[in-house]
Amino acid sequence: MDNNYFILHVAKTKSIEIHYFSHTNSVSSSLYYPICFLISPIYISKINSLLSILSKLSQCSTSHKLYLGKEIYKAQIAINLNQLYIQD
Repeated sequence: MDNNYFILHVAKTKSIEIHYFSHTNSVSSSLYYPICFLISPIYISKINSLLSILSKLSQCSTSHKLYLGKEIYKAQIAINLNQLYIQD
């Protein structure tokens, strides 16, 4: 099971916010700060390139990566259709 998760949000500026949280079982890491990405509408097609350089993403399972891709795609559709995006 993954100890990592993502929260996606479409901002009012039509940009996609991706927050990556990585949890470890280490006692020393009691505070968890996300890695945040803010992708403007001009560069939405570059999301895959941006996420591919995140080395921690390799710790996620294949199904988790596929889920992330699906949610990014849904967010892009919501932006293009001027609709509200709600993450599953």
